[in-house]
Amino acid sequence: MIIANALNLKGIFNYIRKAFASIGLAERFLLFLLLVVCVRPLLDPDFGWHLRSGTDLLKNLSVPKFDPYSYTLPDYHWVNFEWLTDGVVAFVYQNWGALSLSILFALLIGGAFLLAASLEKTALKYKILAALVAILASLPILGVRMQMVTLLGMALILWILYRWRRGEIKTIWWLPIIFLVWTNLHAGFATGLLIMAVFFVVELIKYLALLWWPKIYKRLHIAEAALSANQLKSLLWVGLASGAATLVNPYGWGLHYDFYKFMTNPFAIPNIAEWQPVVFSHPISYNFIIYIVLFATVLLLAYRKIEPTRWVVTGLFLVLSLMYWRNMPFFMLMSTGFLAEMIQEHTHLVFDKLLKKRWILLTLVVIVSILAAQRISDVGSGAGGPTKRLGEAGYPIAAINWAKANPDKIGAHMLNEYGWGGLIIWQFPEQRVFIDGRMPHWQVDNRFVFYDEEYFISAHPGAVEAMEKKYGIDWVFIQPDRPLALVLSGRDDWEKVYGDGVAVIYRKVPPSNVE
Repeated sequence: MIIANALNLKGIFNYIRKAFASIGLAERFLLFLLLVVCVRPLLDPDFGWHLRSGTDLLKNLSVPKFDPYSYTLPDYHWVNFEWLTDGVVAFVYQNWGALSLSILFALLIGGAFLLAASLEKTALKYKILAALVAILASLPILGVRMQMVTLLGMALILWILYRWRRGEIKTIWWLPIIFLVWTNLHAGFATGLLIMAVFFVVELIKYLALLWWPKIYKRLHIAEAALSANQLKSLLWVGLASGAATLVNPYGWGLHYDFYKFMTNPFAIPNIAEWQPVVFSHPISYNFIIYIVLFATVLLLAYRKIEPTRWVVTGLFLVLSLMYWRNMPFFMLMSTGFLAEMIQEHTHLVFDKLLKKRWILLTLVVIVSILAAQRISDVGSGAGGPTKRLGEAGYPIAAINWAKANPDKIGAHMLNEYGWGGLIIWQFPEQRVFIDGRMPHWQVDNRFVFYDEEYFISAHPGAVEAMEKKYGIDWVFIQPDRPLALVLSGRDDWEKVYGDGVAVIYRKVPPSNVE
C-alpha cells in the first residue's frame, strides 16, 4: 500500500499542477524563461561515448570490466564515473529524442540554481531572477554534460543543511542515500563531501567560540544559527556514513582510486583545456568577471550580515571556480542565495511595479517565445537531427559519413583527435578509436595514449615511424592544420583520401603500391 501510494503518479501530477497554479503569471513566465535559457544543444565532445555507454548498459544490464571502445587499451580496467547517468541519458534519447534530453538537463540546471537561491526565505520571483543572472554568467560551461548532476547535488546538500540548521528539517540521516545515488551518477560527489566537511568545521568553531567566549560571540551579532552539540555529533556521523555510502558502486574503492589517478596524473590535467585555471583575458571568462564585479559591488554596498559558514563555503568555491574552467559555475551556484536576498531587499518595489504593467508582461512573452523557438532549432530537432547541429558546430560529421561509406579506403587502426573520440564512438561504432575523453590518465605498461596522441599529432621527430610500429596505425583522422597532416602530405608511403575544412584523412599506402 505504501509503495502504491508513493508511486501514485496522478497524485504527484495533481500536486505539481496545484503548485504551479498557486504562483503568479509573472513567475510562470520567469520560470519558463529560466528553462528556455538552460536548454542547450548536444555539443559536448564526450556526449557520444556517454550515449554509447548508456545504450550498451541498457542492452547488457551490466558495466564492462574492460574498455570496449578503443583498440589501444582494450585491457584497461575501465571505471565509468557516470555509468548510471549514461543509462538515463540513453533511455531518454532513445525514447524521446534530443530535445527531450536537452529539456531534462535544462530542468536539472534550473533546479540546481533555484535550490541554491532558496537557502534563505525569499519570494519565488527573486529566486528566479537570481538564478537567471547566475545561469547567464555560467552559460559557457553549462549544457548537456554529466557534471550538471554535481551542480544539483551541491545545491541539494546545501539546501538540506541550511534547512536542518534552522530546524525546518528534523533529520539529515537520508543524506547518505543521496550520496549513494550521486556516487553512481557522477564523480563530483567529492564536492558534496567537501561541503559537509567545511560546514562541520566552521560550525564546530562557532560552537566552541560560543562556549568559550559567549560575550564576544553575542557582540558579533552573527546572523546565522549555530549548531548544538547534538547536531554536531549527528552531522559528524552522517558525514562518515555518507562517505561510506560512496563505496556502494560497481567498482567499490576502484572508483575513488581511478579518480585519484586522474587528478594526480602529471600530464593529463595540465593538457586538458577545461582543467586549466581560469584566465580572465579569455572571452569565455567575461561573463564570470562581470558577475564577480557586480556581486562584489552589491555585497559591499548593501550586505551587512555576519554569516561565517556561508562566507567560508562561498569563498572556498570561488577558489575552486578559479582553479579549473569546468568548475566556473560553482561560485555562481554558491552565491545565488546572496543574490536573491539582495534583489528582494533592494529592488522589490521597482520590480513589483514593472510586473504590474501589461506591456512589460507582453514583452516578456514575446522574448520567451522567440528564445524558445531558437532553442528548439538549436538543439536540432528538425531535419538532420542533432548530427546536423554538430556539423554546423565544427565537428567532422561529413568526414565520418564519408569514412563509413568508403571502408575500403581507410585502414583498421586509426589515429584520431582526442576531442573527436567520443563522437566517433557514437557515430562510427564499427571503428575502435585510438583515444577519447575517457582516457587522458589511462596507462598500461608503455602505452600512455594521451601522451602518444599529442606526440604523434605534433609530428615530433620519428613520430610517423613510432605510431606505425607501436600501435600499427594505418589511417589518420585529424584536423587539416595539424603538423602531422603536413608531414604526411610529403611522404610517398601515405596518401590523402579525404579532406574538407574540418578534417583530413590519410591512409597508409600498401607496400606493394609504394613506388
